Amino acid sequence: MFRDPISLLKFEHSVIRVRSGIILRTLECEEGWKLFEELHSFVVGWHARVEDLYVFPLLGEESKPFSNDHMLISKYGDAVLKERRRDWAERYIKILLDHNLNEELKLFKAKEVDPSVMEKIISNMTKYGPYENFTGIRLEDIRGVS
Repeated sequence: MFRDPISLLKFEHSVIRVRSGIILRTLECEEGWKLFEELHSFVVGWHARVEDLYVFPLLGEESKPFSNDHMLISKYGDAVLKERRRDWAERYIKILLDHNLNEELKLFKAKEVDPSVMEKIISNMTKYGPYENFTGIRLEDIRGVS
């Protein structure tokens, strides 16, 4: 299914896009805020961490601004959850989606990352409990490819 980290990250970006659309339509109710919290938790607790630990170091200086974005996204998302302001949540999602798009267009485009990095990422997936539920991917399906 995923032979390299970049294809996995791009897939995760697509999951983030789909979930973001659902969140924007449901922020009027408590379920929307629960979904926002799950999104932010996935972005900060898994997705950005994998990029920062395993992928960005292999891409060099070009990746530094994107890593810095992760810190801002983390802090801003925490503030959104604390204040529960819809306008802030909408801005967070726009920032997040723009960030992911720029990664794909500027950083991941035509870049190859050593596929052996996937083994480390997959090993850590088992430690991130909500991965399967958030993405819809069964870990055993990913393990079969590595």
